[in-house]
Amino acid sequence: MDSYNFRIVNLHGLKGRGYISFYIDGKRVKEYNGNNLLLPIHPNRAKSEKEKNRLFKRLLTELKKAINEENYPVISSNPLPRKSKGFEITIDFHQTEYLLEKSINRKLHSNLSFYYKKNLKAVHSYFINFLTKEELKGDIRSLKQSRIQEFLDNYSSSGANYMNRRRELGVLLSSIQMDTGVHLNFIRNTHTIKRTAKLHKIYEKDQMIRIFSFLEQKHANLHLCCLICYGCFLRPHQEIRNLKVGHIKKDCSEIHLSGEENKSGRIRIVYIPEFVKNFLSKRIEGLEEWQNIFTFSKTAFNRSYFHTQWQRLKPTMIAENLLQPLQTLYSFRHSAAVNVYRKTKDLDIIKKLMGHSDMIVTLKYLRSLGEYNDEGLREHMPDL
Repeated sequence: MDSYNFRIVNLHGLKGRGYISFYIDGKRVKEYNGNNLLLPIHPNRAKSEKEKNRLFKRLLTELKKAINEENYPVISSNPLPRKSKGFEITIDFHQTEYLLEKSINRKLHSNLSFYYKKNLKAVHSYFINFLTKEELKGDIRSLKQSRIQEFLDNYSSSGANYMNRRRELGVLLSSIQMDTGVHLNFIRNTHTIKRTAKLHKIYEKDQMIRIFSFLEQKHANLHLCCLICYGCFLRPHQEIRNLKVGHIKKDCSEIHLSGEENKSGRIRIVYIPEFVKNFLSKRIEGLEEWQNIFTFSKTAFNRSYFHTQWQRLKPTMIAENLLQPLQTLYSFRHSAAVNVYRKTKDLDIIKKLMGHSDMIVTLKYLRSLGEYNDEGLREHMPDL
């Protein structure tokens, strides 16, 4: 087994991901866990350095054993037919449960948004629970198209719900197709349902001023969050919630975010208007750069903090006629986009301010707000 040059690489202890490195047919391979051996060995989930080292040693032992028995990677509990000896394995069947598990694990370790991963994890769980034991243990190519459609039909209560599940399951199956080279056209051959467009209700200026006044008296953190959401176009639950004093630059006139700190994945600089600066500068006065502007500590509130605070005040705001039922925290960001569009009619400005990845996203955004369809097309109507 010396020719494989096995090495346990764990340079950063508990702070980083370790792996086992080895070579097969001159190609370097890295194994981070026991997924390819169908074993629940996860060293990188260990709670202590000692446990992590123990699990890596166990994983190394199992890898050597599987390779020695010419059963690596393990696709099922039964020996697999091979064209020849060695490690070029010809897989005659692909176990559905294993491939689905491998697909979701890859997505959960990818650089995707929290909610996207959450939705993929949910649809994976729903689909696994829907399939029978025979289907899970069998060849994924033997799944019937009618069963995929039957699964999706459980979510046909609305077009949006159905199409979301259809898209998410398609992501997992596409990942499997890339892995195996087998064409899985299940999703393409399922029905589509037209989504019913919903008009997102924005805040008009007078209403927004009254809401800001209310929040300033009732909840200082929520008030500042809504001001930044409207004035700086930042998203409340991720970008605003994690703001630290160090993000605020140039005498409280700009917010600088790295690619890892905002949804676009690129460096983002947003300007702070005067009405936001008045409150923000008072908030950060005397604080250190490492302090979160809401908790005043190194760590931020939990991901649902602002949503929870908003939901608690929502009934009072509706009762006092400050808020309409479908208006949310994100409505401040929507309102800012509409405000700028009405003034400029410039889609490129909106795209840059919102931090959208491309113009298609911006167009969809404004259409969902009921703005672009009317104002953008009116000047192009035929005349006589």
